[in-house]
Amino acid sequence: MRIISLTLALAGALALAGCKDTDRPLSYNKGVYGGKADTKLQAKQLETLRHRGMQQAQ
Repeated sequence: MRIISLTLALAGALALAGCKDTDRPLSYNKGVYGGKADTKLQAKQLETLRHRGMQQAQ
């Protein structure tokens, strides 16, 4: 019984230790997107998306 309790307590402590929000901003500006800028799709990616869209439209 002690081993199960200890294992659960350790697992809980490890799970809570991984809950850090260091990559997200803590303050926001209304109306301003704070994320990374989108990258343009390459010609091959655009063609693949168009082809997939045409298949879904059928």
